[in-house]
Amino acid sequence: MPSVRPRGLVAACTGLPLLLACASTRPPGAGALLEPRFVAVHNALVAMGLAQIGPIQTGTVAQGGEVRVAVELPGGCPTLVALGGDGIRDLDATLLDAAGAPVAHDTTAEPQAVLRPCLDAAGTYTLLVKAASGGGSWIVAAWSGGAGGAAASSAAGGSPPAEARGTCESPIPLSPGVFTGTTAHGERENAGSCGPSESRELVYELDVRERQRVVVDVEARFDSVLYIRKDDCADPDAEVACNDDAQDRAHSRVESVLDPGKYFVFVDGYGHDAGAFKMTVTASDVLALADVCRRAPVLVAGATQTATTEGLADDAQATCGGGAGGADAAWRTELAARSRVRLVEHSDDMTPVVHVRRACVDELSEVACGDSGAASGDATVTGVLDAGSYTVFADGHEHESSGHYALTLETAPVAGSGTSGDGCGDAMPIGAASSGSLAGDTFAARDDVAGTCGGAGAPDVVYRLDVPRRSRLVASFDDEEAPHVAIVWRRCADRGSEVACGRAVDEILAPGTYFVAVDGTSPEAFGRFTLRWWLRDLSGQASACAAAPTLVDGRTVNASTGGGADRFVTSCGGTDAGASGADRVFKLVLSARAAVRLVATAPTFDPALSLRKACPDTSGGGGIAELACDSAVDGNHRVTVERPLEAGTYWVVVDGQTPADQGPFTLEYRVVR
Repeated sequence: MPSVRPRGLVAACTGLPLLLACASTRPPGAGALLEPRFVAVHNALVAMGLAQIGPIQTGTVAQGGEVRVAVELPGGCPTLVALGGDGIRDLDATLLDAAGAPVAHDTTAEPQAVLRPCLDAAGTYTLLVKAASGGGSWIVAAWSGGAGGAAASSAAGGSPPAEARGTCESPIPLSPGVFTGTTAHGERENAGSCGPSESRELVYELDVRERQRVVVDVEARFDSVLYIRKDDCADPDAEVACNDDAQDRAHSRVESVLDPGKYFVFVDGYGHDAGAFKMTVTASDVLALADVCRRAPVLVAGATQTATTEGLADDAQATCGGGAGGADAAWRTELAARSRVRLVEHSDDMTPVVHVRRACVDELSEVACGDSGAASGDATVTGVLDAGSYTVFADGHEHESSGHYALTLETAPVAGSGTSGDGCGDAMPIGAASSGSLAGDTFAARDDVAGTCGGAGAPDVVYRLDVPRRSRLVASFDDEEAPHVAIVWRRCADRGSEVACGRAVDEILAPGTYFVAVDGTSPEAFGRFTLRWWLRDLSGQASACAAAPTLVDGRTVNASTGGGADRFVTSCGGTDAGASGADRVFKLVLSARAAVRLVATAPTFDPALSLRKACPDTSGGGGIAELACDSAVDGNHRVTVERPLEAGTYWVVVDGQTPADQGPFTLEYRVVR
């Protein structure tokens, strides 16, 4: 009898690479009209070193109906095959133990079902056969012995293999399908990186012949841990994936793109957990990077493309974003001339990473990489690129992460095309507020000004600031697409009148008009930025200092900040130069070097206590002559400052940490040594 290829059986056989071109034999107990497909399956399994156990059982079932077949099975991992006749289009099978609990299940949409459960003990089991689609005759039989790739080798001429024991020395063959088993009798030799384990584990061997996306799902009756190693089963450093608690403690899931090779899949337990489980393995082909590059869509300047990296592979690594271990999508773009370029990848599903290569398949040809931007969920690349072809990868930071994203490409001439505030004559007014945020963009700006700390040749924008009274200006960058500096002048672009230059500004300004420029740190540094600024009126400090009462050693002062003004900034209270509570200032005089202790207690609010070497704020050194500050209140709303001081005059400020923090307080002053 010629061998007949069973329809879809290779895809459904849970790891059994059936050899169907076998010598014809008749299964034990076979009748004259036995289904030819079953004969072919029997021949293939026998050639692989398996032996049929028990009788062949047959019957019929109507569509949607089910039958229960009693089967005697040995301990270990037997193989059960249920084949439907020509009228059955989809046959499902579930193996139940003596208590009626399922121990194996196959619901592939095929006219046959194959189960390979791993059983703790021999006994009578029930095979539930259901005609999910169509109806007609069915055949059921069981086999025991070797299976998988090793068994196939024996069928080609080697000796039959020993039964797989689920260890590194004797792993259980694995391929797409549904598997059941228990770790209760495994060995305690291995552990994954994602969960501590002193439990028993089962080891499976998966041979990947082509680049594939492999998904392994474990549903267990215990806290399971799933991990995969490549080539060397016993080497923890060979791990390529690990997962604990995919959706809950009983589930673990790994989804990875695997290159051709030998992999070892471990089903383990967290801590000392062990027990029964069901494992589902699926695989789908994945394009090689060269094919991905050939099929990459075009990214057009000025347009935003929306897409997803779900279902894609991690083809391209990067020099930023932790190596960009997420799934990535490739886009092609062409620059007709040397240009300024801005690429923004935005995603709310993953931490984005965007990177650019001259040659798509060559990671050494990377020319730019960005993993942060001017807004949450942005990854941005800005710079000047030569004319030519480039590949842009929309990527993710975390390993195997994926999700929806939006990708935008903008270009501008190398010298810029001009923008609002592009120069001293076009300076934009900051306004009359005492604080705010400047959201700007130097991408299209020209190079008009520079400071002593940088900015030569870099794009810049200029603002005008009117200071009505003596004030303290504090400014710093919050979010930006490229590094910038802030420059402050009395006369715009006049280095002789420069007041401050740097990544942050903290200066005392006399009344008058000033110009503030935001400039790139280098000619290729441009893009969006946010500059936070505060302008604190210091005009009330002088009168407060002049009226400050003098503290006396050993005497406690009772006072209040209620209804007072907010004139001082403490480094440990409030936020930067932002608003804090009302404050009171005191003076202390030391005739000789001594250590002093100051204790402020405010029953109704959280105070901040500052010790200063000068009373009014002064330019230089950050604008505050502060020596010590404490805002770590205890349960009694008490703060303490203790410090050795040289002989001289010092100033003490009791402040509220927020604008709402004000009220009565006591201040204790002691010379302690």
